[in-house]
Amino acid sequence: MKSIALIFSFLWAICHFSQAQSENSIDLVNAVQKLTEAMIHPDKTALKKLTDKKLSYGHSSGKIENQDKFIESLLSGASDFVSIDLQNQNYEVVDNIGVARHILVAETNDGGVPGKVKIGVMMVWRYDNDQWKLLVRQAYKLPPA
Repeated sequence: MKSIALIFSFLWAICHFSQAQSENSIDLVNAVQKLTEAMIHPDKTALKKLTDKKLSYGHSSGKIENQDKFIESLLSGASDFVSIDLQNQNYEVVDNIGVARHILVAETNDGGVPGKVKIGVMMVWRYDNDQWKLLVRQAYKLPPA
């Protein structure tokens, strides 16, 4: 009888852990989507809520911004996304760390100059106080097709 109870306890723990991981993964996907929307339609409050105070935001050019500079660039129009399409998305959650990878295809209007961009992006998110916050984002240039 003890062994049956132990087996059921073990199975319950596996199902519970899998469900928690799955919910965390869905929350991470939603956080990436909210950040994408906030980058197209910059909102200081939303951007602060979605990013960590220690944010390191790396551009494919090599430029690195902290949280304040990242938000300032979007609000001022220095970095202006007209549209963003995330392709080949991949998510992984380990404990309170989430890694999101994708290809970002966007129309931009940085400083009033229209442009198009297609870059690879890796983001590291941290789950803290019941929400995901972007801690690190690094973009990279894709090899020529």
